[in-house]
Amino acid sequence: MAIVTSSEGLSFRDLVFSDLGRYRPGERGWLRVILRGISNPGLFACVVLRAQQVGFRKGKVRRPFLWRSVGMYLFSADFVPGMDIGPGFFLPHPSGTVIGNGLRMGANVTFGGAVTAGVKQPDTPAGEDDYPVVGDGAIVLANAVLVGPVTIGNYAQVGANSVVLSDVADFACVFGVPARKVAERRGIIPGSMEVLAEPPPKAPKPAAGG
Repeated sequence: MAIVTSSEGLSFRDLVFSDLGRYRPGERGWLRVILRGISNPGLFACVVLRAQQVGFRKGKVRRPFLWRSVGMYLFSADFVPGMDIGPGFFLPHPSGTVIGNGLRMGANVTFGGAVTAGVKQPDTPAGEDDYPVVGDGAIVLANAVLVGPVTIGNYAQVGANSVVLSDVADFACVFGVPARKVAERRGIIPGSMEVLAEPPPKAPKPAAGG
């Protein structure tokens, strides 16, 4: 079952500095954010995302939607106000990313470019339970699609161009349309992205004559 570390109780500063740490571990400070952001547009995109996230949490609805437009104009990324994204978000290629307003995401999650995470039927009313949940340490690679009330487990990995229509177990690597388990992530230290992907163990063959 996915553990989702919430952003609750963390300030705008806390969240931005946690994101900075995914680009340059150990670095803090607004000057570092600016310097790193110049060469890492994904970090600046995270700043925009955090501004609207914290503002929406405080009940300031108009300003977050203004920040949403800023994100679309600057990065071609659509962050819909209302999502809850935990600390340490890594978004190296923000262009084309779409994050629905009911998405819940844990700590130290990585999104590749043009990831879409939202509801199955965007033209009908949806509640929080209609959106994906992404566990701590998960990696979702480029052009992957997460739709509906699916759960991406802790430290799971979704392959590029995959469409996830069902839950993904902790540590599982999935790929395809629809996404299916093809391997497992092994040797993970919490907080570290150093992993070794191994194929899942095969089921034993039945004994002859059994």
